[in-house]
Amino acid sequence: MLEGIAGPFALGVLFLLTSASRSEATSPREDVLRALVAEARSENPDYRSYETAIQAAEGQFVQVTMLPKPQVVAFVGPYLSGGGAGQTVLGYQQEFELLQPFYFPGKVSLRKAVARRDVILAQLLLQEFGLSLEVAVRSLAQQVAVTVAGAAAAREIEERTSSVVDFLEKRPKAGILGYLDARILAGSLIGLQQELRWLEESRWTLIAQLNAYLGRPSDTPVPEQLLPWESFPPVSLDRLLAQAQRHNILLQIHRVLIDRARQQRKATQIANYPDLALGPFWMAYQGVNYDAGPGIEILVGLPVGKAEVPGIEGVAWANQRGNLATAKAQEEQAMALFPVVQRNVESLIFARLSAYEATRNQLALQPPSLIASLKEAAALAERQYRIGAIDVHRFLAAQQQYLSAFRTTLAARMDAATAWLDLFFLTGGEFTAKGFPE
Repeated sequence: MLEGIAGPFALGVLFLLTSASRSEATSPREDVLRALVAEARSENPDYRSYETAIQAAEGQFVQVTMLPKPQVVAFVGPYLSGGGAGQTVLGYQQEFELLQPFYFPGKVSLRKAVARRDVILAQLLLQEFGLSLEVAVRSLAQQVAVTVAGAAAAREIEERTSSVVDFLEKRPKAGILGYLDARILAGSLIGLQQELRWLEESRWTLIAQLNAYLGRPSDTPVPEQLLPWESFPPVSLDRLLAQAQRHNILLQIHRVLIDRARQQRKATQIANYPDLALGPFWMAYQGVNYDAGPGIEILVGLPVGKAEVPGIEGVAWANQRGNLATAKAQEEQAMALFPVVQRNVESLIFARLSAYEATRNQLALQPPSLIASLKEAAALAERQYRIGAIDVHRFLAAQQQYLSAFRTTLAARMDAATAWLDLFFLTGGEFTAKGFPE
């Protein structure tokens, strides 16, 4: 089943997308997860839409760098030419011009600056979606494994309890005590069977969600053994905050938005400054005399109608007042939102780190062999009950304690992994330089 997921194509894409940033050796489990992430980026249609958005922004950048095409202007018409002694002759006039428009100095560079930031924004949005896609795929893959492992433990208890019920019903002369024990155990099976049904439904729901991210049919098999790590390393808050300050994508987006708004305001301020057109012309008049000749023509607008705009340095054309006020407001809005976003990112990091450390400490308090010993105790309780050494309540308590501890431990590991993934996202994928631990 894993061969179909981590095939040559997926692993090739994986190498291109992730190997450059994380060159350390990884475990087979991590290789499978990275292959799933690479497949999601390759096949997810939303990811491709973000890639095309970059191409569209790059196309606009190319467009704003292009000069207008040359223009040809022609004048042809009749011409009355007056000579001496009241002589009037009907002639013609003609003029041909070839003009090359040029933008006012600074217009193109400012438009390029705005368009370049649009490209950067599109790239950052792709990076943000790629990170969210990676977090979702990793989380779902681990949730599938947790659900399958929990169902396996519940099924183990169900089979053991059913075996004991069959033993009681077949044992001759079990008496009233055996009859009551059988009914108690049969009643406990109802809750286990209900839980197994819920877990199976959850399993298929998670598989369908994961396949949706991978661009596959909903019932396509996926890896079901990618459990969260058993232990988690300590994490420094200062390091997280420093990484988020440099690499958090939302902060990067807002920095670019501030810069873009600033460039847009400058571009708006000179948007109506007169452009220039330059080129040769040739003209001819045929009347009493024939006059013709070439020349150079320059067309430029007149800087009239300029007015002071409150809050804007310098002057601008009067019909740009509204656009300039809008551009200035957008710049101030972007600058005002940045510290709010920064505080939100820092508070989210603090909250998720607190949850991570609390869960990590919970797991650290648990003896490494506790689950294995509870599992052995549950199996031992069955043997002891069959020979009459313990009663039915102690048998059920052994089964329930094993199942409860197993589920609680899995839930804690999944909570820690979820907090880890959240911190990974909040730091722009730079949560750790060595990738995901084992």
